[in-house]
Amino acid sequence: MIELLDYILDYDDNFWIMNELIGNKPKGFIVYKVDENGNRFNNITKKRYIKLQNNGEVELPKEYKMLFKPQEFYRENKKNLKGIWKKYVEVLNEIGIEDKDIGIFGSYLIGFDIIKDVDFIIYGLDNLEKYRNNNNFIKEKTNTKFISEKHIDHQYKKYKDKYPKECDLKAIIKRNWSGIQVKEGVLSTPRFIDKNFTNIPEKKGKDKLVKVKVINGKKSDLLPRVADVLYNGETYKIITQMWKFQSFAKKDDIFWVYGNVNEDDKIIILDNYNHYIKFA
Repeated sequence: MIELLDYILDYDDNFWIMNELIGNKPKGFIVYKVDENGNRFNNITKKRYIKLQNNGEVELPKEYKMLFKPQEFYRENKKNLKGIWKKYVEVLNEIGIEDKDIGIFGSYLIGFDIIKDVDFIIYGLDNLEKYRNNNNFIKEKTNTKFISEKHIDHQYKKYKDKYPKECDLKAIIKRNWSGIQVKEGVLSTPRFIDKNFTNIPEKKGKDKLVKVKVINGKKSDLLPRVADVLYNGETYKIITQMWKFQSFAKKDDIFWVYGNVNEDDKIIILDNYNHYIKFA
């Protein structure tokens, strides 16, 4: 079974990431495409690749050569981690996050050499709380820092053209509390996943702009991201798989959100680059 942030290798030797589960249908996109002039060499296929940006998810191929599972890969390769990445998982273990609840995704998972960083997944709501409660300790023990202003600017410039000008993308990027900045230009941000909630409901509403107040934003640290909000005096859930929106909601935030509003089920879904958040 394919799960969130698993990868597959298709029969053309392209690598896909499973980026969202909508109505139990796995969707994603090609993240590394075969290109003989590409700047990345893969140790599994022995071919060269270019990395692609996400320009919209489609259904994954139903048949494929290989499936890559982050938790299995972590268990098999923990002993091979070195330097900051070895220290990082040692600190995760120290605060009570067990190896069974850790995964590695990204380029290292699928056979590329580590160029800058290793991407980690941490599973379970209880482990999200352990991480949040020990965030300063993690950074102190690993000799890393919070995201820098320079890196915030870099991320904003890199992604701002994907989003509407109304979107407060830079303010959201600043909310990256969990990332560990190893040095300027190298930031590893863990993804937090609750396996009890990965399936996003299909859209049944209409796209519109609404003003909301956050009741609970702690689950906006998860993937998919969820926030409980008040709209028109009723409780709604905002749900989005868009990874740049990590930690977009804090209790008592007031913001405008443009998304697919389902007034029957009290759900607001943000699932494309026309959707946005603008703080009031």
